[in-house]
Amino acid sequence: MNLVPALGAAALLLSASPATADVLTFATFTSISPIKNIRFVNSGTSPSRVDDAQIFTTSTATADSAGATKVYFSFLQTGLSKFINNVVADYTLTAAVAKGDTASVAVGYVIQPIVTGTMTFKSTTPITLDSPYFAPTTFAAGANLLTVTFSTGMIGSKNGSTSTLSGSTEGGSVVEFTSDFLDFDEVSNADLSTTFSAMSTLLQIASTSASGNNSVSSFRATAGGQFSSDPAPMVVGIVPEPVSWVMMITGFTMLGIAIRKRARMVQLAL
Repeated sequence: MNLVPALGAAALLLSASPATADVLTFATFTSISPIKNIRFVNSGTSPSRVDDAQIFTTSTATADSAGATKVYFSFLQTGLSKFINNVVADYTLTAAVAKGDTASVAVGYVIQPIVTGTMTFKSTTPITLDSPYFAPTTFAAGANLLTVTFSTGMIGSKNGSTSTLSGSTEGGSVVEFTSDFLDFDEVSNADLSTTFSAMSTLLQIASTSASGNNSVSSFRATAGGQFSSDPAPMVVGIVPEPVSWVMMITGFTMLGIAIRKRARMVQLAL
């Protein structure tokens, strides 16, 4: 028995799965209705094709071209979850499987390696962040809730109705986040997990004998998912009220006086 293909497929399975590090989920999204808003298209066997497959969001359940779809988006971060909880967002996914990146089967899973693309969530209405400690900050409609750039894998049970686009930087995938609301500069491990459920065709590899190219067969599905990181991203774009600045400065001043007073008492004791 040749173990090389099996070991290679197992490695792909592990690299496409989210890492087991202590990561914090900071955002989630769900489809507003159970319509199929994702389309995976096998590009066939034409020698002139530029890729083996494309994945994209569609504005309707029957659309054949890429378009934004409405989803519910939530931040779980303290300071944001109160204001951005199941807000309606425009979700756009555009990704492709490069020519020659064929799918494989290992331990009952179909594994599609090297899916590369971008997904974006944009607000559909203005969002105002307010707090007793911070000045109100309003983000206009169209603000970037979250953009994810990725190069990872897609896996799912063979002949199942669900597949998952997932991976983490710790596991060897490319996952990069940007947002108008969060700062990811200190993040060392980024993690995504997007599930395509209620697939219109069971998950399998499209063979060349059936006009496929050995990547996953075409399907439509409904998307949902979550995004995590280690450490948690920082909330940005919030300016403290003037009274809060005064309180903080006063607090630092009092702390400095207390420290100097304690040092003087220690010197007198000596």
